[in-house]
Amino acid sequence: CAGAVSVIERMDEEFLSQVRQRSEYVFSTLRGAKGINGVSGMGLMVGIETVAPAADIVKECINRGVLCLTAKTKIRLLPALNISMEELEFAMETIKTVAAELA
Repeated sequence: CAGAVSVIERMDEEFLSQVRQRSEYVFSTLRGAKGINGVSGMGLMVGIETVAPAADIVKECINRGVLCLTAKTKIRLLPALNISMEELEFAMETIKTVAAELA
């Protein structure tokens, strides 16, 4: 039984490590990008302050296949914790591109 607990703890730590890596990727990719004034949040709960109205950016991101929401004047991201890096890379590139185009 003790062996089973250590396997679960290890899996949890591996999972949390992947979440941290994805979070760091999101923040480092968006910070300083054209059309983006700021990025805040914790883990993969992310708020993005933009030059253009957040609603306009969200609408265009959805048209391009990236589902995101607004939260007052920010774009809100809340992806699944197990999102693949490929999906995350596509989403970040789309958000950056749309934010720059509408800035």
